[in-house]
This record gives sequence, structure tokens and C-alpha cells, in this order.
Amino acid sequence: MNIVLFAILIITFPYSVLLEDFSYSSSIFILKIYYLLLRMAANWLEFLGSIGMVISTAIALIVSSIYLIIITLAHGRNLSVSTLLASNTFLAALIYSSAHFSIAISVLRSDIAVIDGVRFRLHNPFCMSSAFVFYSGCALLYYSYATEAIQRFSRVVLYDYRWLHERRIQLFFIILQWLFCILGTFIPLYVTNQLQYDIYMNMCIIPIRSSGWTVYYAIFCYSIPLVLLAIFYHRLIQYILTVRGRVSACLISGSVVVAAQRQLALIQRVIVLVSILIVSGLPYSAFIFMGFWVDPPVYQFRISFLCVDIALASVVCTMFCYSRDISQLRRV
Repeated sequence: MNIVLFAILIITFPYSVLLEDFSYSSSIFILKIYYLLLRMAANWLEFLGSIGMVISTAIALIVSSIYLIIITLAHGRNLSVSTLLASNTFLAALIYSSAHFSIAISVLRSDIAVIDGVRFRLHNPFCMSSAFVFYSGCALLYYSYATEAIQRFSRVVLYDYRWLHERRIQLFFIILQWLFCILGTFIPLYVTNQLQYDIYMNMCIIPIRSSGWTVYYAIFCYSIPLVLLAIFYHRLIQYILTVRGRVSACLISGSVVVAAQRQLALIQRVIVLVSILIVSGLPYSAFIFMGFWVDPPVYQFRISFLCVDIALASVVCTMFCYSRDISQLRRV
């Protein structure tokens, strides 16, 4: 009913003001109703956006947990290198989605507590910790994709270096990745004290126009791993195309050809996933770019996080469906 009334007022109000017998008091009254309905519509959009964030992050959280539970029960400690790297990615997605789920709940609490369009600062005991987990989880997720890209590159291009493909070596690289991501995000947060409370998100986050640390985190957590992905997958695709040209001349072994063809099929799926992640980060990057000249809109983080949450749920569900371990369990 409110939506219908809102649409009627939008259509009829400009024409009613033009009528000669339209009194000043009636015009003010209609204008107040018009403003109230606009604010009501904005509040409902905020609330629906918060619900969407909660649902998206809950899906990513549940799917990541299901994968880790299934892999733990099915394989135990006898994980292959590919399963170990996939589990690392799902664990990073679990941490990242947990941070986003906590943020989504805080945003929903903030929307529910709005009174007459006025927001109040709510007590959030996990304000600082959720911010740290958010930045660390973002870096862990993106660098886990970079770790998988490096492993696929070494498995095909550096096929003769068998020691690189051992599980303990890959586990060592994963530990280095976690230390690099955690220290690279925690130390700047702890030293600079740039976190500030955002009343529209009910969380602690670095404001876009505060300093260059926002650019640092965008480069460290987003740009560097994407550049690594582009470099290694580009070199790997070039090598696979070269391998195809040498097959007829028998210049390489058949095992290398099989491994290259298998990795090419995986790369096509990974490119789709990474493309989703790239698109999800574009709104936040656009707001950072806008922040050099003007103040971004007050809902900058809400818009950015909603895009990231939907993309995160899509990526996790796609990874789960395309997982080779899950496909093998289905056949059993």
C-alpha cells in the first residue's frame, strides 16, 4: 500500500502544484508526505540490503564449513597437494565470510535501531577484532588463489623439479602465506591506529579519505594478488599453447601434455571465479579513486560490502560445485 501511494504521489505531485486553486498549506502537507515516503523507501532499501548481506555471508559461511568438514572426514591427514590448496582457499573463505557475517549482523542491528531516520551509535564489542579479521581474511582469500596459481605453474612448467610438488613444501608455502597476510595487515592497523567507527555500518574501518593506508590495503589485499594471478596464469597459458605446438614433433613427454591439458581446464574455471572477485572490488576501488577529490557518499561501505558479499557467496558455491574432491564423493 505504501509503495502504491508512493508511486501515485510521484506521478501526481508535479501536476498538482501547477493547479491555480492548489493552496499553500495543501502543498506543504503533500510535500511532507512526499518526504516521509521517500525516507520510508530509503529505510526499506537499507533494511533489504542488510538482509541481503546477512543471507549472502551466511551462505558462504555454511558452504565453506561443509567443504572443510567433508574433506576432514573423507581424507583426514592424507590430503593430496591439490586438496590441501583447495582446503586452504576454503579456510580463507570461511574466515573472510565470518568477518563479513559479523559486519552484516552489525549493519542489520544498526538499521533496526533507527528511530525517525536518526542513527545511534551501538555498542559493538567486536568492532576492532572484526576489522582485523576482515582485512586479514581479504588478504588470505586473494593470496590463496595466488598460491594455487603458483603451484599449478610449477606443476606444469617446472615439472622436473619434483620436490616442489611435495605436500610438505606446499604446506610450508601456505604457512608463509598466512604469516605474510596476517603480519601485513595487523602491523599497520596496530601501529597507525587508523580505524574509526562508522555509524552507517556499525563497525570499525579505515575511512577512505583518512590517509594513504586505504590505498595500501587496496594494493596489498587486492591488487598484488590479482597481478600475481595474471602473471602466472598468463605464463602458464603461453606454455600450454607452446606444448600443443610441440606435441606433433614429440619434443616433450606425454605426461607433461596430460598435465598441461588438465591444468588448462582448471584455469578456465579459475578465470571465471577471479573475474567475479575483480568485479566485486570495483565499487570500493571507485570510491577510493573518488576520495582523492570529493567526499564519497555516506553509504560507500554499504554498497561495496553488499557487492562483495554477493560475489563471495557466488565464488564459494562455484568452487564447491567444481571441486574435484566433491565430484569424486558424488560418484561414490
